[in-house]
Amino acid sequence: MPLHVKEVMMIENVAPVFIFVALGYLFKKIKHDISEALTEFVIYFSLPALALSKIRHMTFSHEVFLIILIAYITMALSLALGYCAGRLMKLDRKNLVTMMVIVGFGNTGFVGFSYIESFYSLHAVSYALVYDQMGTFIALMAFGIPLIAWGGGREQRVRDVAKQVAFSPPLLAIFVAIGFQGTEFPPLIETILDKFQATLIPLVTAIVGMKLEFRTLSLYFKENMVALSLKMVIAPSLMLIGFYVFADLKAEWVKVTFLETAMPPMTLAVVFGIRGGLNRELLINALALGILFSFISMGVWNLIIS
Repeated sequence: MPLHVKEVMMIENVAPVFIFVALGYLFKKIKHDISEALTEFVIYFSLPALALSKIRHMTFSHEVFLIILIAYITMALSLALGYCAGRLMKLDRKNLVTMMVIVGFGNTGFVGFSYIESFYSLHAVSYALVYDQMGTFIALMAFGIPLIAWGGGREQRVRDVAKQVAFSPPLLAIFVAIGFQGTEFPPLIETILDKFQATLIPLVTAIVGMKLEFRTLSLYFKENMVALSLKMVIAPSLMLIGFYVFADLKAEWVKVTFLETAMPPMTLAVVFGIRGGLNRELLINALALGILFSFISMGVWNLIIS
C-alpha cells in the first residue's frame, strides 16, 4: 500500500478523537459541564462491558504472556522516569504524581488500536487489545487509582484503597470475564454488551473535551515537554534496546507491542487524574499535545522498526 494512502487512513482512524473532544468542549460552552455524570457511566457500564466482551475471547498463548510482561515492564520504567524527572524538577506531591500518571500510562486503547490497524491489519489489533486490557487497564485500576488518590491529597487507609480498587466495576468485570473465558453469552446479552462498550470512546473523549480550556494551553509547557519526551521518546528508546536484544522485530506481535510502548498519554488516566484532584491543566494539555505529537512520533517509530 502506498505510503500516502496509509497516512490518510491513519488520520481518518484517529480523527474521531479530535471530533469527540471538540463536541465535548462545545457542549460545555453551549450548555454545561456534565463530565462527572458521564465518568460515572463509563466506570459502571462502558468499561465493564468492554472487559466482558473482549477478554472472554482471548487465547492465553506464550505470546500473550510476553505482551503482558512487556506492558508492565514498560509502565514500571515509565513511572520511574516520571518520578525521577519530577524530583529533579522539585515538583510538589500533586504535580509529581501528575507527571508520573502522564508518563506511566499510555493511550494503548483507542488511539493505539487506530495506529496498529493503519500500520498493519485488523488482526494485529488483537495483540494491542491484550496489551491494553491485561496490561494498561489493569495497572491503572490496581496501581494508578491509589497513586492518584495519594497525589490528590485524598489520604485513605490501605484497607480502604484496596477495597475501592478490588470492588471497582471494571476490575470485577475482568475477573468475571476470565472466569467465563470462551463462553458464549445469549445473543441478547452479547448485543447489550456491544451497545455499552460502543459508548466508551465517545464518552471518554467527550469528557476530556469538557475539561479542556484553551486559555491554559501554554501553562506548564516545560513540564509537558519533559513528560511527553519521557513518555513517547525516552521510554520507547530504552525498551527498543531490549527488543533488539531479546526479541525478533520481524514478528508482527513484537512490532505491535513495541508501538504500544510509545503511545501518547492515556485518556482514561487523565479523566481519573482530574477526578482525583491532580493538576488538571497539566493533564489536559499533555493529552492534547500528546495526540498531536503522535502523528509524527508513531510514524517515525514504525519506520525504525520496519
